[in-house]
Amino acid sequence: MDGITTDDIEAYRDARKAKGLSAVSLNHDLKLLRKMFAWGIRKGYLERTPFKIGTEPAIKLEKEQPRNKRFQNQDDEQKVLDAANPHLRGVIIAMLDTACRPGEILSLQWRDVSLERRELTIRAENEKTHRERIIPISSRLQAVLEMRRLDPLGQEFGPDAYVFGDRIGRRVKSVREAWKNAREAAGLRDLQLRDLRHEAGSRFDEAGVPIIYVSNLLGHSSLATTSRYLNINRRGLHLAMQKFEESRKNRESVAHALHTAEKPAQAVVRDSLQSNPTKSLVS
Repeated sequence: MDGITTDDIEAYRDARKAKGLSAVSLNHDLKLLRKMFAWGIRKGYLERTPFKIGTEPAIKLEKEQPRNKRFQNQDDEQKVLDAANPHLRGVIIAMLDTACRPGEILSLQWRDVSLERRELTIRAENEKTHRERIIPISSRLQAVLEMRRLDPLGQEFGPDAYVFGDRIGRRVKSVREAWKNAREAAGLRDLQLRDLRHEAGSRFDEAGVPIIYVSNLLGHSSLATTSRYLNINRRGLHLAMQKFEESRKNRESVAHALHTAEKPAQAVVRDSLQSNPTKSLVS
């Protein structure tokens, strides 16, 4: 490790980039390497890191372009749900209704689920930022969980069984192949599984949920991260225009009512007092 230079790291990055890896994947690898060298220095195995020259950073991360892929209409969601197998269908619904990461959903155990309180817990060890968070369970997800609650013998799964595991509760580590088949069958080849999390977060935002709660659902450490993360596509823009037009119609309605009133409010009060001087304004 001590023989690895800054040039070696740059050559590695260039080779990975030549294979067509995204900026997100490249940065993930570089951050992991950076942590490895930092660990080596803390343990006394190394005296230097190729990621720095003196105190200055020597390796720059790639500029990440946030993805903006989402369902283009309501039919897209139904298409992929219809094309998915029962296990994947449950994972998709869970992601769309919780805004969780795929790994967080697949690592859920029944000890993390309370159907009575309608809550599920993402434990810190399964969370990217290592912070536990609690997420409410929607009615649609509740129905999915109720169906998955029993094993093949009709008995409730124990607390260590995985909610979205195989038929006997063992962990399923990936649904990548099932997702690939489903999205191609649905004609949504550009949509990635992780895009469902963007879809979910954006839906919460478009529904008017305060951004601080959307950030908590997503498990972000800052509101700035959430603001960059959310995708507002043409559906969100149309929704904004709809709200704008509704507001304008309300203003026009009030203005029209005031303009067409037979007497201004002050005249009505004056005439009332003139016809009955003893009448109290309060009454």
